[in-house]
Amino acid sequence: MHEDPLVWDVVEWRQGDGRYRFEVAQGGLHATLTAPGGRSLTIPVVAWDGLLDALAAARKTRSRSDRNLPVRAGARWAKAEADELVAAFRSGASVAKLAVAHNRTGAAIEAKLAELGLWDRQTQAPITAARGCASATPPPDEAPWPDDIPDSAAARSTHPGSSRLMRTDQAGAVSQSPR
Repeated sequence: MHEDPLVWDVVEWRQGDGRYRFEVAQGGLHATLTAPGGRSLTIPVVAWDGLLDALAAARKTRSRSDRNLPVRAGARWAKAEADELVAAFRSGASVAKLAVAHNRTGAAIEAKLAELGLWDRQTQAPITAARGCASATPPPDEAPWPDDIPDSAAARSTHPGSSRLMRTDQAGAVSQSPR
């Protein structure tokens, strides 16, 4: 003879045309949620507690769109995306344009460029290769590039207050010079 387990706690509710039932089994170790159509899920009560806590926390936090954050804010950087970021930055794209293009915040773009050794977050400027430091304008003791460097080897910078050329050496460092 097979007996149904003794149920000591039952909650039933309706939503729309559906009827839901939540039953805690004898001993309180497992609970079953039965949804419309007879589908059911039985898991330990502690798992239900965790699930309900997570749902409550999710309701308290505002969604990404409510906070006006870009779609990829907080997402990990794929190597291909980081490579695209570096190429666009070296060709003169501004942090604001890169943020829009990559669906990330300006701070995220600056952080990734800083991680890659291309941006100084304190001065909010590109790092120059010649001196290994950030500079909004090149130091006066740096000689300009020779005139025989074709413009295709360098790209005009679009960083604020800049009318210089940017060039990347074989190690990937960015250098700038007035033109």
